[in-house]
Amino acid sequence: MSYILKVVVPPVPSDNLSVRGFANTLAHTSMDLPPSARLLQFYEAITARYPCASSGAYSKASAAACPWADTPLIDCLTGDIGVISLSYKNIEVLSFLLRRAGALSLTVIDTQAGLVYRPARFRVVLTSIQKNVNTTAMLGKLVPLLKCTPEQALTMLATPNAVLRSRLDHVTAQRLVATMQLLGCNCSVEKEPSRSAQKAAAKVAAAPSAPRPPAPRAPMPSPFAMAYKGMVNRAVYFVQALLERVWERMTATRPYS
Repeated sequence: MSYILKVVVPPVPSDNLSVRGFANTLAHTSMDLPPSARLLQFYEAITARYPCASSGAYSKASAAACPWADTPLIDCLTGDIGVISLSYKNIEVLSFLLRRAGALSLTVIDTQAGLVYRPARFRVVLTSIQKNVNTTAMLGKLVPLLKCTPEQALTMLATPNAVLRSRLDHVTAQRLVATMQLLGCNCSVEKEPSRSAQKAAAKVAAAPSAPRPPAPRAPMPSPFAMAYKGMVNRAVYFVQALLERVWERMTATRPYS
């Protein structure tokens, strides 16, 4: 029994229940279209590791080693979607396929398990401004590029580690970094934290610090307890003094007769 995966180029809906209908519509509109550039990159990456049987890479004895149930595999890619069938749920091939898809910002839909593997999102962070840069000219180019006002652009430039753009795929983030480099800004690409991590950080920041409970006060001793303690202390001192005198007499040095 084959294991079917759908590889999608455009972003899919955030609601997993709507993803299957989105993929079906995309497959219908992409019918008979040549595969997009990113799908071709994906095809080249996975077949470099696991060749398609149509390439002649397998002999008759090793034909079963081909993981692809449908061949030629290139015919499974149309437009912005690819419907790939594995001969069975091969964990090694599946893991490799997911890694390559994530590197190209592709979404993988596991139709059997009902899972959606979305690509990681990234943000571009300003690290420094290059020396001898014309700030006025740079602002004129940053405003349309970042779709902000001149005041907002100035605030970004003055803020350490300012986030210029967020929720980007890795390809778009790298392109923005290269463009900012030409404008005189040094930037870096950081992986966007997950939504659960962002929510947890927001809750911690919004939660007021809990007041510390007052330290418990030691209860005041009663007069009887104080008198008893004094009597015990005096008895201890008397016994200690008595023992010291006895010890001195026992260890005193006597002259020889």
